[in-house]
Amino acid sequence: MRFAKTGRARFIAHLDTLSVLVRAVRRTGYQLAFTEGMRPKPLLSLALPLGVGVEGEDEICDFSLRQRVPLSEFSRRLNQELPEGIRLKSFSPSYESKSASRVTGASYRVRLANPGEDWQEAAAAYSRENDLVVLRHRPKGDKEVNVKKYVKSVNIADDGSARFEMLVTSEGTARPEEVISLLEKFAGRKMEAVRVVRTGITLGEKRPPAPAGKRRRLRR
Repeated sequence: MRFAKTGRARFIAHLDTLSVLVRAVRRTGYQLAFTEGMRPKPLLSLALPLGVGVEGEDEICDFSLRQRVPLSEFSRRLNQELPEGIRLKSFSPSYESKSASRVTGASYRVRLANPGEDWQEAAAAYSRENDLVVLRHRPKGDKEVNVKKYVKSVNIADDGSARFEMLVTSEGTARPEEVISLLEKFAGRKMEAVRVVRTGITLGEKRPPAPAGKRRRLRR
């Protein structure tokens, strides 16, 4: 299933989004298939987590039902049960491995409240660098992330929004806010992002190998 998650729905966290989709499917009258074992779980998953506050224009959800269903009828019922801000776009059968294991990248668009010429200059400076490392704060301990290994360049569109492609590997990826923080560093000022949108998710046969280079964890 491909769907959009926009407006106020962008504040629904990842696990809550899964719950919303599970409940919506159940209310259609059709039954989700479940895993086997002591604690069976519904066979429904998202290809790539979406950060809270980030909109998604083309998100991907894998799920299995217990029975075959007419897609037109199922689509109509599901759209009626989805909350405001989550909109079904399309269905397609999947005969391959789960989408989550085939994600190789994602594309983003960021609109600023106060764009200027320094925004263009900051994007150009970002693209010229070979390594751009940020410190990511985590409960398990901080770690350094070379954002440039995941986002090679940033382009500024005619409307002043920043656009970039982000690599997703088996060892991780960057975050949109990390790209923005680096652009702010090059511009020398705070840039308020009023809208961050993931415009698409790229699927491949398998994920590319992890970026070369060691990551050093920093203890608090």
